[in-house]
Amino acid sequence: MSDPALGKNIAGSLQDTEPGTFWMNLHDIFQHFESMYLNWNPGLFSYKEDIHFSWDTTQRNGRWASIGNNPQYQIYSKAGGTVWLILCHHLKSSDRTSQDDSSIARAIDTGFISIYLYHNRGDRIYIPEGHCTRSPYVDSLNTLLKVDLPKHARCTVVVSEQQLDRSSHTFTLSAFSLQPLSISEADDRYCSRTVRSDEWTSATAGGNASSANHGQNPQFSMELAQISDVALLLELDAGDLAIHVKLMRANGKPVRFVTTRDIVGDSGGYRKGHAFAEMRSVPAGRYTIICSTFEPGQYGKFSLHIGTMVDCIVERLSTRRPAGRFISRLPTLYFNEQIDRLWALVSCSRLTRLSVVAQSRGTTKATSSRHQANDLPLKISLELGQGSMKRVLAVSGNDEFCNGYYGVQLDDVDIQPYMCAQAGIWIVVERAGPLQSHSQDGVNMEVYSDAAIEVGSWYQ
Repeated sequence: MSDPALGKNIAGSLQDTEPGTFWMNLHDIFQHFESMYLNWNPGLFSYKEDIHFSWDTTQRNGRWASIGNNPQYQIYSKAGGTVWLILCHHLKSSDRTSQDDSSIARAIDTGFISIYLYHNRGDRIYIPEGHCTRSPYVDSLNTLLKVDLPKHARCTVVVSEQQLDRSSHTFTLSAFSLQPLSISEADDRYCSRTVRSDEWTSATAGGNASSANHGQNPQFSMELAQISDVALLLELDAGDLAIHVKLMRANGKPVRFVTTRDIVGDSGGYRKGHAFAEMRSVPAGRYTIICSTFEPGQYGKFSLHIGTMVDCIVERLSTRRPAGRFISRLPTLYFNEQIDRLWALVSCSRLTRLSVVAQSRGTTKATSSRHQANDLPLKISLELGQGSMKRVLAVSGNDEFCNGYYGVQLDDVDIQPYMCAQAGIWIVVERAGPLQSHSQDGVNMEVYSDAAIEVGSWYQ
């Protein structure tokens, strides 16, 4: 006690008490004790609700896991008011049979538990951000959270852990209030769920969208029969790689290069362990999902959870180029302020199918899911003849300029020898907008074909 007189009065009042009853100053308490437990009277509350559950953390990826599979419960209070939430972590039966206090202490000290509260109509939560309050992580058997709920409140309570043993655990979540309330399982607004397991390997670890090998990443087609909200949860089986997931308008086909206008939605910046993207009112159709790590050559296994409000069809896409195709690497292109269009003559000896890829060699490095620099916009076309009589056989990006840093692709086109002899077939590359300093690094060009072809020099 800081007041000597008060300490003297307390000491005097305890002279007639039983042995073991004593008082001590606050400094001594801090010196000799690690924690303090206070009894309280649950009978002070008019209403109490309990829910008992088990949680198997065997496959959980530790601190890098999402909370999508954590125990989650909905609390509803019509009148609102103050609610006390208590989470009790039960000792296992093997721990209860031991009479050794040290073994019980070790059983308790195996991790930390906490409670998160979200104001979100009682729906299931997938990532920890966005909570309105939470209890501290404690290494004891109980943790307490006091919340003040408005009238007609419907909230989601999420149980969280850190460093718990990877085994099955049992808990009781209790709610105390002066007003009626109820606890039930959190609602899952996505009635259709699909899970796909895959991995990044030496052949599929393509890196972020600024990497030339981004198109090699694992990709999945998703077909919606009706308009629906869509949730994508990408989660590592183990490890802390920075990962990302995006949904693309690509008619369910593999995507080689990313264009901003084709992104339906994504998980934002790359984050360790898991990534989550949620999109509202996605129209019916076929889409492509891309799962990527930030750096190329990072390997790991993952699970992709797809939630929709209607049935959907999900299939793995092959991202490897067709075997046996010829690759022609063309001389590097260089634009300047006076040149915004370059073209080269193509010739073939028999019917050939070809595709063309262009990528600017900017040195700016991506730091998130989307490159922020103003990179060189490019467009590729394949033209029969030149001048006023020319005919455009195919054009990239629906005849729109696309970010050259991500790469631009002209899809497969069939050409024949008579076309080359009649008017000539030309690969045309155009730029738009002012040149940036890193554009002086040039543009890499590749042509993929079923048979050998010849490509001439670049004209301007």
